[in-house]
Amino acid sequence: MANAPHARETVLEAGSIKSRLAKVYAEALIAAAAAQPDGPAVVDALGVELGDFVAGVLGESPSVAAFLASPAVGKRAKAAALQAALPGNASDLFRGLVTVLTTNGRLDLLGGVAAAYRQLLDDRAGRVRVKVTAASELTAAQREKLTATLAAALKQQPVLAVRVDPALIGGMVVQIGDRVIDSSVRSRLNNLRTLLLDKGSSYVL
Repeated sequence: MANAPHARETVLEAGSIKSRLAKVYAEALIAAAAAQPDGPAVVDALGVELGDFVAGVLGESPSVAAFLASPAVGKRAKAAALQAALPGNASDLFRGLVTVLTTNGRLDLLGGVAAAYRQLLDDRAGRVRVKVTAASELTAAQREKLTATLAAALKQQPVLAVRVDPALIGGMVVQIGDRVIDSSVRSRLNNLRTLLLDKGSSYVL
């Protein structure tokens, strides 16, 4: 157990290194896209292409992501599997990214590159991604009000990703990066339950 803190630090350091590398690749990719004729449109289109591929292939098939990340699988096998998964209309820039990642043995960074690419575009446009979990579907008016409230507080344009979880009972949970704002009924009930349990001995006669 004495080595546990060191092991944890190693994992965290590895994750940080991968994040930095993914950002470097994403920055180079944006620069290459911007240099194309009609650069701004190409930059945006490539972001959509990357996001759709990662969500549709890596997101829907965890086994593929695990395959690409496995050190036990050789470069050729990974490259062949990924090339087979690429759509026929994949752009030259996207295929070039796959080739470079393959050559450098970094195909496991593909998801991170897509995330870093999207973050760079969001930063440029003054957007911020917001995950919202609600007890029921939000109406158009509720979405509009939430968007306006967040925009005023964050000084950025929020992009909402909403999912429904009836287990919340009521209210919602809003996540912005590492920040979580929980205003759900379930959370309030859990807090009350915890308080009662903590103070339970005071009520014993």
